[in-house]
Amino acid sequence: MRFLLSLCLLSLSIAVTAQNLELGLWGGGTIYSGDLSPQEFGLYTKSIEPGGGIFLRMNPAKPISLEFGLNLGKVSAQDGVTNDNTNRMLNFRSNITELALKADLHLFRLGNPRATQVVPYIMGGASVFRFNPEANFDGNWVELQPLATEAQGAPGYDDPYSLTNFALLAGGGIKFIIKERFTIGLELGGRKTFTDYLDDVSATSVNYLDVLENTGSLAAQLSNPSIKDPEVEDLQYRRGGEYKDWYFMGGISFSFAFGEGSGVNGRGIGCPTF
Repeated sequence: MRFLLSLCLLSLSIAVTAQNLELGLWGGGTIYSGDLSPQEFGLYTKSIEPGGGIFLRMNPAKPISLEFGLNLGKVSAQDGVTNDNTNRMLNFRSNITELALKADLHLFRLGNPRATQVVPYIMGGASVFRFNPEANFDGNWVELQPLATEAQGAPGYDDPYSLTNFALLAGGGIKFIIKERFTIGLELGGRKTFTDYLDDVSATSVNYLDVLENTGSLAAQLSNPSIKDPEVEDLQYRRGGEYKDWYFMGGISFSFAFGEGSGVNGRGIGCPTF
């Protein structure tokens, strides 16, 4: 919460004191990368879900811009669909609400400032995000965190995981700046999270009976749907790998420079003077 408050205060300071401002929207997709992917890290087209957001951008100098954004997305995956693991039988989906602060470093500029400029860039930053994994069980979507599918909270296990977490951002893109007033952008950025529970699946060693006894039969079934007969099957298992989860956001954006003296290069649309 302190990090979130700091982001909000910084964005407010930027809005009040800065002159070179842009307001923009973006739309595109969100990609999940984690324990239900073919590998634990990578860009996988079978897991693309919609994404979009709104942002405020400040341009203090030609080489750099600072951006604060509210982003919405969705991630999902299913064993046997997004990977070849047909034995584990896990699935999930989760909406993501993200507050992000990032900096764009412009590599170079091509074109005429009075017409169109092409500006490739790399970006980095940080975000705080909210998620809530659910699983499809008999046609109904069930929230997984309250069920403690890995016996969270039981003796000998970790506490329940938080649904609010942090991420580091890295990526790049290209901007098309039109008459120093409008910008059309293409961007893809990865989010390295500090949680392994974006998909409710981690590397924790779990005993099926611990889940059954402490959090109930539904939690046990969703923890390991492949177990049909607890009396004869191996009840100790790990559901996922050791690495933290990732998600990626990318798409096309449109922004408009406003305010007197605004714009990427110090020019923009201001109020008329008489």
